[in-house]
Amino acid sequence: MTFDVLIRGGRVVDGTGMAASIADVGIRDGRIAAVGTLGDAQAGTVVDAAGSVVAPGFIDIHSHGDVTVVADPRAQSAIAQGVTTVVVGNCGHSPAPLPIPSALPDLTFGYLDGQAASWSELGGYLDAVEAARPAVNVATLAGHNALRVAVLGQSPREATGAETRAMVVELERAMDAGAFGLSVGLEYPLGARTTTDELVTLARAVARHDGLFAIHTRDRDFHAVEAFDEAFAVGERSGAALQISHIAPRRGAPDGALVDVLERIDRAQSGGLDVACDQHTRHHGITKLVTMLPPSASAVGTGELLRQLRDPRARASFHEFREPIHKLGLMGEWDRLALFEARESPEWVGKDFATIGSERGQHPLDAMMDILLEAGDDAPNVLFVGLVQTQEDLDLAFASSTCTPESDATTLSPDGPLAGQRFLGAYTWAAFYLRCIVRDRGVLTLEEGIRRLTSMPAERVGLTGRGVLAPGAWADVTVFDPGSVEDRGTVAEPSAFAVGFRHVFVNGEPAMLDGRFAEARSGRVIRRPAIGMRS
Repeated sequence: MTFDVLIRGGRVVDGTGMAASIADVGIRDGRIAAVGTLGDAQAGTVVDAAGSVVAPGFIDIHSHGDVTVVADPRAQSAIAQGVTTVVVGNCGHSPAPLPIPSALPDLTFGYLDGQAASWSELGGYLDAVEAARPAVNVATLAGHNALRVAVLGQSPREATGAETRAMVVELERAMDAGAFGLSVGLEYPLGARTTTDELVTLARAVARHDGLFAIHTRDRDFHAVEAFDEAFAVGERSGAALQISHIAPRRGAPDGALVDVLERIDRAQSGGLDVACDQHTRHHGITKLVTMLPPSASAVGTGELLRQLRDPRARASFHEFREPIHKLGLMGEWDRLALFEARESPEWVGKDFATIGSERGQHPLDAMMDILLEAGDDAPNVLFVGLVQTQEDLDLAFASSTCTPESDATTLSPDGPLAGQRFLGAYTWAAFYLRCIVRDRGVLTLEEGIRRLTSMPAERVGLTGRGVLAPGAWADVTVFDPGSVEDRGTVAEPSAFAVGFRHVFVNGEPAMLDGRFAEARSGRVIRRPAIGMRS
């Protein structure tokens, strides 16, 4: 037997949850050709995997790398921790459809100043990703915020029935172009005024196309239970496969809310509802600073946002706003919120807002508003973090058989066009999961932990031929030492590569060999298959 790549003598964890076994893996023409004892087989590239785990490449079910993977397709933050596929278009954010090019910073995370879109529709966006030749495979959901902008413009209001029907047309066009479903972000300015009926109408269209409906719920702290009620109601009324994003409620949620919702998912599944969840792998939440302001300011475009921030009456009214995405400020816990990314105000980055307000002689919210003013046109890219979850939250979420880990992060590289960007979790999420949840805390076995990173998200999204090491599957493979896997990034210094990963192959081609990145980029754009193909 002759192969293109032969991975010899590793501890094969095939992604199905089955017990590991010592075996060889042969790759030919971009796919797994054989798994077993391959004897005298020959190959152009032979990898000695003795003492290492050989697993399917990891799949990030909830990525925000929509525009960063175009700006820098190397996606080194992902490759360095064994991630070979990212699913973008989450939390309602996606770069298409894009009838208003100036809305791109508001529709995405990681927008690069001056980055121009060569597309107006989702199919054109996928073509642009393909032309960039990404190092990772890329699949997408359609983002609800982009659908709203396409129909309503950047108007933060309820949609009429006719406008909702127009959004359905845009959604179906996106799914025909390759989107695997729809995501909504109901805490974000562009999605905050969406009604439940609008969600149900859109979710019914998703169900007709056998897609996935992913929901970042309306409230993840004070009213988390009511927000979960809405999510389940949408799933029940529409018949769509429901994916609840970031399942662990934030600090401030009612006691027992996480236990209650996980038990409710189990009951709903038993009753026939197609529902599952995912959770990011960190204690902090991260998002745009503009989300601290009302949608009437932050959803209408950067120019209008800056105008309102200069208006004393508008600023005074912002102090009365009681629905910010992080409510710790309302609880008097400004010290739990910190500035994470502000390119025009670097002296404040890393400090909490209690400290920032004190040092600037301002109320913390006024300090936030002035930092946005200092950012100018870059205001949509200013990020902050909140210490909102405990290790116990993460343990409980990942112990659930319905929960998939996710990054909730962009894809980055420490040099090149994105050298100045940071995003919490980008360099650490999968490594943290393997190190903390699987190895150190023993919440899951290695075999089950790898299943959650591979075949489980592949089946959930509908990525056929991915997520397993079996003959005929695409040869996305990672080779790593589970005993030495470490996530090196921190909140203060997030852009540190994970360690413990030796080799990564994407569609049978090396993306990393012996811990060094390969120059070739062999990722593919994965478009939604025909109706009925989602597992």
